[in-house]
Amino acid sequence: MRKILMIGILLLLSLSSQAQEENYISLYLLNFTRHIEWPEETREGNFVIEVLGHVSVYERLKELAEGKKAGSQPIEVRNYMSASNVGKPHIMFVGHWQSRQMQEVLQKLEGHCTLLVTEQEGMIAQGAAINFIIREGKIQYEFNKDNALNRGLVVSSRLWQMGISQN
Repeated sequence: MRKILMIGILLLLSLSSQAQEENYISLYLLNFTRHIEWPEETREGNFVIEVLGHVSVYERLKELAEGKKAGSQPIEVRNYMSASNVGKPHIMFVGHWQSRQMQEVLQKLEGHCTLLVTEQEGMIAQGAAINFIIREGKIQYEFNKDNALNRGLVVSSRLWQMGISQN
């Protein structure tokens, strides 16, 4: 009986930790809209955030973004399980389990001003501008300023100061 109780408690703690992680990632993604400037030609229509493969982040982000704007643009959140469906978003978040589709994502985003955000070790080297990591039990992010600049994005120094530089 004790073993079952302990397993139940550990499972609940794990689920709570995962829900907290999804909440932080969603909040960070929304916060990035305030610290990055997209080119003038991308400031019409909806501000699109696409999530590849992380349904719980998508659901939380959609909930948090409801009725919000990035500048003057209403925020629209989309979710896909395949990189073949990726459009031309302002922010593209590639979930951990979809990292194997990174090359296809990069091809789809070629020439577009998209902030590419990931959550898998090594994705900065593959082209992500921001990558979430867990260090000492805390969610942090590492960044590569050149990867953002190469996509035509202007990033505030405050955003870089809060993260871990990878260039």
